[in-house]
Amino acid sequence: MNPFLKQVANYLYTNYRSELSEYCLVFPGRRAGVFFTAYLNELVEKPILSPEIITINELISSLTGLQQADQVLLVLKLQEVYSKVTGHQEPLDEFFFWGEILLADFDDIDKYLLNADDLFRNIADLKELENQFDYLTDEQKRAIEEFWGNLEKVPNSFNKDKFIGIWIKLAEIYHRFRKALKQNDIAYSGMIYREVAEGLTEDLPETLSAGKYIFIGFNALNNCEKAIFKKLENQKRAMFFWDYDEFYLKDAENEAGRFLRTNLVQFPAPKNFVPENQVKTSERKITLVSVPGNITQAQAINLPQVLDSFKLSKRFDNTAFVLADENLLIPVISSVGTSFADINITMGYPFTNTPVYGFISQLISLQKNIRKSQKSPVFYYKPVIALLNHQFVVNPEIKLFVSGIHKKNKVYIEASELNFSPFVEKIFSYPENWTQILDYFLDVLKELAPKFDQAENEKLRLESEYLYQAYLAIQRLKDTLLGLNVPDFPVKIVYRLLDQSLRRISIPFEGEPLTGLQVMGLLETRCLDFENLVLFSANEGFLPRIAAGHSFVPYHLRKGFGMPTYEDRDAMYAYYFYRLIQRTENTVIVYNSITEGISSSEKSRFLYQLIYDSEFQIEELNLSFNFKGTNNEAIRVEANEAHIQKLTDMYSERNLSPSAINTWLECRLKFYFKYIAGIKEKDELKEEIDAVLFGNLFHYAIELLYRPFENKTVDAGALQMLYADKRKIEEVVLQSVAVQYFQMKPEDSSRIKLSGQSILIASHIRDYILQLLANDIQFAPFDIVSLEKEYSTEYEVISGANTIQIRVGGVVDRIDRTADGLRIIDYKTGRNLKLDFKEWSQLVDRNYYDRRKEIFQTLIYSDILERSGIEEPIYPIIYKLDDLFQEEFVPNVIFQGEKLIFQRVGAEFRTVFAEVLSEMFTVGVSYEQTKDSQKCSYCPYNKICRR
Repeated sequence: MNPFLKQVANYLYTNYRSELSEYCLVFPGRRAGVFFTAYLNELVEKPILSPEIITINELISSLTGLQQADQVLLVLKLQEVYSKVTGHQEPLDEFFFWGEILLADFDDIDKYLLNADDLFRNIADLKELENQFDYLTDEQKRAIEEFWGNLEKVPNSFNKDKFIGIWIKLAEIYHRFRKALKQNDIAYSGMIYREVAEGLTEDLPETLSAGKYIFIGFNALNNCEKAIFKKLENQKRAMFFWDYDEFYLKDAENEAGRFLRTNLVQFPAPKNFVPENQVKTSERKITLVSVPGNITQAQAINLPQVLDSFKLSKRFDNTAFVLADENLLIPVISSVGTSFADINITMGYPFTNTPVYGFISQLISLQKNIRKSQKSPVFYYKPVIALLNHQFVVNPEIKLFVSGIHKKNKVYIEASELNFSPFVEKIFSYPENWTQILDYFLDVLKELAPKFDQAENEKLRLESEYLYQAYLAIQRLKDTLLGLNVPDFPVKIVYRLLDQSLRRISIPFEGEPLTGLQVMGLLETRCLDFENLVLFSANEGFLPRIAAGHSFVPYHLRKGFGMPTYEDRDAMYAYYFYRLIQRTENTVIVYNSITEGISSSEKSRFLYQLIYDSEFQIEELNLSFNFKGTNNEAIRVEANEAHIQKLTDMYSERNLSPSAINTWLECRLKFYFKYIAGIKEKDELKEEIDAVLFGNLFHYAIELLYRPFENKTVDAGALQMLYADKRKIEEVVLQSVAVQYFQMKPEDSSRIKLSGQSILIASHIRDYILQLLANDIQFAPFDIVSLEKEYSTEYEVISGANTIQIRVGGVVDRIDRTADGLRIIDYKTGRNLKLDFKEWSQLVDRNYYDRRKEIFQTLIYSDILERSGIEEPIYPIIYKLDDLFQEEFVPNVIFQGEKLIFQRVGAEFRTVFAEVLSEMFTVGVSYEQTKDSQKCSYCPYNKICRR
């Protein structure tokens, strides 16, 4: 392989050895200059003075006194001008996006030396094209005519008038914006280019002091660059070296040679210099590797066709891994393993992929969700928990505190509770204005910095660099905003600007550029050649890269006035691609073959061109991972003696609750997880009050309301007085929310203030309480026997060949006595509950689609009460909350069409119940999943059983 830069170095050294130190060599990028110097050093036989080596941007910057300004400052300055010219006082957060688009258009206007007045003119009379735009080609005129001609045919409308009204003002905005920037000696990139291009005269400035300027390896030139090149060429002080291959240069249909076909005519290379390329295209093999997945592309490195076929050496131009998608950097480096001792990374790593960016994003979320109060600000729990669990903050004490947040349902947390350390206190402080906000982030990063002291631990260098780059970006933003002298800058815009500033950061990597494996992005490969090449992410969207494409200038006008369009961008990437592979000896191109989420994974159009339009020998490989898909097998645990013994020991001392028995009937596996394996359900903060919690709130409120009447007779008059006592009802509702939702002590309930959804929930509870009182008046007088009291009794259960004693019992919501008998009352908040049944299977058959578990539970309590010696009639009663509002409230359980009195069916029930208990305590019964998978959607164990 004879690299292009080595050919140029050899040509210059051979022909201009004595003059070389007076030359200035200009490259598209910095890396090309480094490689050129290395090649030149290999040719030099004795010490010589090196020529000056710079990039095109450095050359142009050296010819002007203007400084390129920060993007944020440019947009803010542009908004000032825009508002003055148009009279539209758009908020900055709405203008910022459009401002960046307009700024990009102005950049193109200047780099392509366009007349802004011509571009932004409303060419209503198309005859103007012939008279005023004679400097355009016929093709350009047709493009402009197509746009304005079509627009003229559109009926007048508000949007059309608004477009034209803004359009004709853009020229004035452009001129005034440039003037405002120049007064402050700042500029955007295109403005600097134009300033230099138009400022060059035949008498070149003294700053252009080199004997000759050698332009090496350029491709797409803007008009400013062309003007500068031309001025230097006219003075016989320029020389041009172009890199190309006849394969795409002479093929008019191949976009890769689009710019070079013009460049070679306008700025010809030395007559005796023709770039030497690899052997014939037809004799070269390129391997295309299809990989199912994005990150898994990195595994292609380990294919035998890749590293095993490469002739590896430590030379800097031996092997390159080129990433069209920079997000693959870490996976690719990880997959290299021990194959390369030295790795040089020539690309930036997106800051958005770092833990520091995630940490700062959580800080932004924390501050944006602060709720101000009279005493001190309170923080919304989600960002609080996210920050406390972050790797930079978490410790055992904090984990315990986070657990308490879940248990106590603390949606908002006071800053005084978050005093674990000075660092944590700094995180949970409250900046009040925009300057304090930026100082807040700077202070947090400074507090965090000692944790990543690379002097103590070399492994922390990367994290330390992340912090440093973030600190610089925030400080730069602060300096920019302070320079605007805006005392009341909108806080929400500061957060947006902060996030945008961080998103622009690319973490630079340091390394030895002239040794080992080169890992780089596609743009960094300009002018470079390698013996071995692996190109990753050769998919549409990455190759060519899809740009945003937003512009105030419509496509036809861009094309008509010679501004760059998407075709130009695609042609640039085509050149990068073909030039990169034109000298390689071993070429492997990897692409993602599957669609992930909403992202398409179509392989690049350039790969199709290689397959169908080129003479390359193309070998296609598919890297597949033979993961056999298996259906989730049903989980089944057979009950052994240890399981039954554990249940026996457990429930001989404490109560087996009706809810546990219902769990057994609903899903035996869930019963196993919860009561035998002892897997506790995860504590989750309930930001919203769900049906279960609402039921608990209602139960507790009714208990508080009726507690004074326990063991007393309640008549209709007492209930009517209670119904009218709105203050008392309000008191019990507040106490219920405080105790059941916020996990507070009853005596502290007066401190809570309801807000948001809790106000609505409290209102609903009041409505239900009032309706329950209204219905209870119908049953008055009655004696309240107990409220929320536990009842239990012993049962003999047949377990295989043995008979065991267990206790069954639980808390009964309410028992009262009317003239008819004893009522066992259960409050139920569930919907679609049915209070009737005709056969016992409807209560205990787990396969019954609509099993009456609520009735079954109430009958268990009735049986427990009868076993305690109750002789009066026992009525199982279910207060279904939705039925409270019916015209006729009938809470009785109905059996075979009649109100159920338990004593009439007691014997039958005990037979059925005994069979259920015996099944629960029998060795060999399987703990298996329910057949009704709908129940699994709200089961806390669904992740374990893979439902």
